[in-house]
Amino acid sequence: MNKRTAFSSDTLALPALILAIVIWASSFVFMKIAVAEFGPMLTVFLRMILASAVLFFFIPVFRKESYQAGDWKWFLALALCEPCLYFVFEGLALTYTTASEAGMITSLQPLMVAVAAFYFLNEKLSARLLVGCVVAVLGAGLLSLTGEASESAPNPVLGNFLELIAIGFAAAYSIVARRLMHRYSPLFLTGIQTFVGSVFFLPAVLLSGDSIPVSVTWEGAMAVLFLAWGVNIIAFTCYNFSLGKMPASQAGAWLNLLPLACLFFGWLLLDERLTLIQYGGAGIVLLGVIISQTKPRRKTVFIEQEMLESSVSTANTEELETPTEVSAVRLMNS
Repeated sequence: MNKRTAFSSDTLALPALILAIVIWASSFVFMKIAVAEFGPMLTVFLRMILASAVLFFFIPVFRKESYQAGDWKWFLALALCEPCLYFVFEGLALTYTTASEAGMITSLQPLMVAVAAFYFLNEKLSARLLVGCVVAVLGAGLLSLTGEASESAPNPVLGNFLELIAIGFAAAYSIVARRLMHRYSPLFLTGIQTFVGSVFFLPAVLLSGDSIPVSVTWEGAMAVLFLAWGVNIIAFTCYNFSLGKMPASQAGAWLNLLPLACLFFGWLLLDERLTLIQYGGAGIVLLGVIISQTKPRRKTVFIEQEMLESSVSTANTEELETPTEVSAVRLMNS
């Protein structure tokens, strides 16, 4: 890969990540619609099968990947974390809480990813990133705790707790994906997730008792198609691509924008409303994102130049053996 190609792919990492965030944010709304019509397990199984139908045509491309011995364990861990266990708990969560509140809980994911990347990937955990994530978590907590039960969200506390478990698996997924992204293409990893997910959810849907309703609404069908092709294929491929170009902790910090995007789509598509206190919590989340992504101001060029010249002068002086040579160097630096 030449320098121009490498530069182009690096500059696409952030736009790809933002696209994934926008799709994921809207997915909470479409998941809420689909779960109400098909049930949580059948919804996830349908999106897996529909996504697999598209990725099936990429199998000749997948065969060109260079498999490394022992990676099957990482493939299995990747797929079990997400979509399998993540979608199980997210589907259950959205039967008890609103799409907006479930989206708010996702603000805990960046902190989980940053800490996990510190321990398992040896990535640096800056104080600014940590503080920003904690601020965002406090804002999300304020949003969640002030939520009220309703017909579409009978038990927000239980639903939000189930969503918390879901994002724990999502954070683990980020760590495993980061490990594999240096050896395999983003689309290949997306295919692995989808194929394993289809097998996983087949017995799950049979045991759950969920069945396809006699009459399927246009809204429900479009929700499932969006989840299958928009989320399972496009969003995950974009996210996997970004993880291959930036540290997992940095990508995780940008996920703080996910709760705010969830609020927007919940308001736009489901007419979900927040209280004044909850809007304050949303503002705190945004503040946390800003803190986590700003870098400390470096020293001025003049100070750095002075330190460099001083170190060079000292080093040169120590290497000289005669007083005449020392005097010559001091004259040159003056």
